Amino acid sequence: MENKTKATATLAASALCAVSTLPEISPLKFILTGSVGGFILGLANHGFLAATIGGMADWFGVTALFRKPLGIGFHTEILRRNRARIMEAIVEFVGTDLLNTKNIMETVKDENTAQLLIDYFEQNKGRAKTKVLVHEILGELFGHLDTEKISKDVAPILENEIKNLDAQKLFDAVIKVVTNDNHSRKILITLLDTGHKILQSRHMQEEILKKITELREAYEGDSAGRALVLSSMDLTDEKILNILNETVDKKINEAEKVLNTKGALVDSATAAAADEMIKMFGGFVNSAVGSINTKKFLEDLKTLFMQKFDSANFIRTWLDVNVKGETDPKILEKLRRQQAANPKSHLIVEVERKPVIWKEAVDFLVDAKIDEFIKDKNLQRKFDKLIKDFIEGLLDEYRGQIPNMIRERLDKFSDDELTEFVEGHVADDLQMIRINGSVCGGLVGMVLFIVSQIIERIAQGG
Repeated sequence: MENKTKATATLAASALCAVSTLPEISPLKFILTGSVGGFILGLANHGFLAATIGGMADWFGVTALFRKPLGIGFHTEILRRNRARIMEAIVEFVGTDLLNTKNIMETVKDENTAQLLIDYFEQNKGRAKTKVLVHEILGELFGHLDTEKISKDVAPILENEIKNLDAQKLFDAVIKVVTNDNHSRKILITLLDTGHKILQSRHMQEEILKKITELREAYEGDSAGRALVLSSMDLTDEKILNILNETVDKKINEAEKVLNTKGALVDSATAAAADEMIKMFGGFVNSAVGSINTKKFLEDLKTLFMQKFDSANFIRTWLDVNVKGETDPKILEKLRRQQAANPKSHLIVEVERKPVIWKEAVDFLVDAKIDEFIKDKNLQRKFDKLIKDFIEGLLDEYRGQIPNMIRERLDKFSDDELTEFVEGHVADDLQMIRINGSVCGGLVGMVLFIVSQIIERIAQGG
């Protein structure tokens, strides 16, 4: 129950009880008889009557703050009539006392702002929120990059570097890396896996089956005996293909097993087989390199590359995809071709964008800086001082503007809006004045009745 309802109920109850305890009409006079009964009835009547008067007076006083009670305009609507003076008092109080720089800094200086920040990082998902904020800022920053201009400026530099590149030196370095034992092992495993997938592809299987058919027909020729032997052995082209696939699968699996087996538990035979394969691969690469004129080959390759390579477009696309996070144009073109090939299809394809290259590095840096801040007490002290100095400087700078800001905010209220605003915030608390007025009035009324009775008895006794 709201205080206003309580106060009204108290006033109504007081008035009802005051009427019902009047000695002349009260039904209680038949119960409370004699001098004692008359005293109790009079005491109750005076108490309830005083409570009613006190409640009515306080109702009038509380209501007079905001409007005209009972239509009486004399010294009522205090808030409306004294608007200017009240506003100036509020502005003065808030601007020079409540939001005084000294008062605020007295409160702020007792706070450890560094610890508040640490608590935010550790308890309120602040670390993750900080990363999201940094991502949004950098995303917005990189999103406005003029990649067209950057690519045009950088392209000549890139082309000049490619022209002056020592291709032979680079080629020798690549060959050295490729023929390194560890790298050769990985390359061989990749080649075996890729070759296996190619052999098992539908197109390659069809081509191999076609070649098997050609070889079988060439083998049989005009010899009925050869055809009879193959037929008796049930060696169809498909079975020959299956046998070939099984043999190749077995050989590739054995080779992959040998190359993938490393560590202290590998047996000597497996290790020797792996070394032999790696040695053969290195010999093959070196033999292939030695059989060509690498200098002319590399120069021709570089010339062809420069003719085909659109450096500006490459740089722009790379920045758009890897820095700005836009969709790769090649993927969009592929989707357009698919849509063109299936114009009746209404399927909406969600294009997954490639993650930008800077996100993981930024996350690592944010984590590192947060961890450093949490551990470094000296850094925390510097941060705490920096924040407090910043707040104090900000308060000093805008101290003169605070009263104006408050005044502008209050001036936006009309008289009715201001009255409703203030009443909505304090009216319920002011209703306690009415309740207290009724209670105090009732007590005072009973005390005065007792005093009057005592004086009357003394006068009669005298």
